[in-house]
Amino acid sequence: MVEVQQQTASRKAPSSPVPALSVVEPHARPDGATHRGPALVVVAVVLLAAVGYAAAAQLVEMPLVNPDELRYTIGARGLVHGEWLNLRGESYGYGPVYPLLLAPILALSGNVETAYPFFKLLDALLFSLTAVPAYFLARRLLPPWWGVAVAAATVAVPSSIYTSLVMTESVAYLTSTTALLAVVLALERPSVPRQLAMLGCIGLAYATRPQFAALLLAYVAASLLLWVIPAERPSLRAALRRLWPSVGAVALVLAVLGARLMLTRSSPSGSLGDYAELWRAYDVDEVARFFVYHVAGWEVYLFVIPFVVAPVVLADLLRRARRGGEREGAFAAAFLTVNVVMALIAGAFASTPFGYSALHDRYLFYVAPLWFVTFAVWLARGLPRPALPTAIGAVSALALAAVLPFGLIGGNVVAEEVPVALWSWVWDTVEGTPHLDGRRVFALTVVALVVAAVALPRRVWPVLPALVGAGLIFTSGLAWDRLHDRPVAFAVADQGSRGWVDAAVPAGARVTKLYVSPPACPYTELTRQALFITEFFNTSVDRVAGIAGSTPDGLPVESTHVGPGGRLLRANGSPLVADYLVTQPEIHLAGQQIAHGTGANLVLWKTGGPVRLADPRLRTADLTAGYCQAQRSP
Repeated sequence: MVEVQQQTASRKAPSSPVPALSVVEPHARPDGATHRGPALVVVAVVLLAAVGYAAAAQLVEMPLVNPDELRYTIGARGLVHGEWLNLRGESYGYGPVYPLLLAPILALSGNVETAYPFFKLLDALLFSLTAVPAYFLARRLLPPWWGVAVAAATVAVPSSIYTSLVMTESVAYLTSTTALLAVVLALERPSVPRQLAMLGCIGLAYATRPQFAALLLAYVAASLLLWVIPAERPSLRAALRRLWPSVGAVALVLAVLGARLMLTRSSPSGSLGDYAELWRAYDVDEVARFFVYHVAGWEVYLFVIPFVVAPVVLADLLRRARRGGEREGAFAAAFLTVNVVMALIAGAFASTPFGYSALHDRYLFYVAPLWFVTFAVWLARGLPRPALPTAIGAVSALALAAVLPFGLIGGNVVAEEVPVALWSWVWDTVEGTPHLDGRRVFALTVVALVVAAVALPRRVWPVLPALVGAGLIFTSGLAWDRLHDRPVAFAVADQGSRGWVDAAVPAGARVTKLYVSPPACPYTELTRQALFITEFFNTSVDRVAGIAGSTPDGLPVESTHVGPGGRLLRANGSPLVADYLVTQPEIHLAGQQIAHGTGANLVLWKTGGPVRLADPRLRTADLTAGYCQAQRSP
């Protein structure tokens, strides 16, 4: 725990040097009543956050991030139907934890439309429970009430918007923070039980989002860092011997991967499941560039001040680790290695075609508890400002903000980079003001926050956490507002009964979704969302086929083309067979129209076997040309 010492003296004589961070023995406990108070407040934080986020999430009326939200719902549906995890009948390829949590809700609710509000209630609870491991993580270095502050800040981040989306982020925040705590504990004392517990926590986090496998690499790297730091260190062989469970786990994973490659003669990408698309020859320069951009974006996310002061805290923790401080060394090593690997993952993804050259704090915000602990240590100690670390923090903050393209944080995709909500609002607000625009406001804000971090008098120290807290809360409010105010195309697509397909077909019937989206005239956002919403809320829709050449929708799609007699044929030449199909209104099939739904006027057809176009003379080119002509017609 951090003990605040000599604060009164330092305030009376500002010219005196600020003492270094002081850590007292962890077993020094306050009385029972005092100790229970912070724990009860943490429970209150969890409950209040869960209720608040659950209520806010209900105001987000429909799935907004597809195919992601559809993916996890399909996985849960497969579990409920006894088909294990699958995506439209093919391999699932993603972490099973979230669908496993959704499945009981869906089974009890009976249908997705009834379950949908409870999905978001679950998200709110899981996200809020992150306060608990965050509190215990903070207690490695801080007294109880500062731990409460860290716990509250952890669940107050703008990424709380993910509680309104049927996506893994909420449970991933909980499992990754638990894994972070386990990593720090295993670094403090790498006993076999602690390493096994850490491996279990990382395994759970990996089963939630595969990116968290990197935490094991971070642990190994942090252990090597802790071996290097002390003035007197054991032999490398002795150090590795203590780490045999972790080193053995890494060796086992590599051995299994190698055996799979040799036995199946597959490529490394084949071992990544549905993440195989990310296996490519990464451009080192591009990865490095987006690594820097993500670090800069994270500085903006934190509202700058915690970023400026982090070098001060880390320098002191590493200095104490060199003198034998286990807790200080463990936290500092975890902070450095985890942040590096997580930012590298985000940068690597952004550098691929699938990252769209954008920032993705969805891959990075899981490190927030580490930063809040560091900031709280600095505040609890009385704002120490040794010259060199303070200068490093200030210059780094200014330099990163200067190289960050404003367009990366001033765009529209709030669900990928939450600070977009703030800075796009700033851009709109100052538009038309002479000699002022969003970039200038951003630059002035960063400079002002850096100056506050390095120069604000210690006697008014609450101003600094207040600035950070206000920035987080204001950004959160704008981000939530952006989600509540859904785009027009989404609102129109969601018109009518959501369960219109299930209501029109017999119980147990299976429906195929057939769509066309030629590159020359792709379907509109309205049609895209209508197709996704229909599949999301109707459990009878379990297969998707696209007319050859159509834009993929991000999930497994069976390619079809039009053969002789207007018959729809699969890629292997066999006929497409379905009793019921959902199509765009521009596709006319031989069969009976039995229902219409959504704002895009999708059509449910009863075909009862091999699928054929109503006009047997048409071929694939005719169908796509007719669709494009219909799209261009007023």
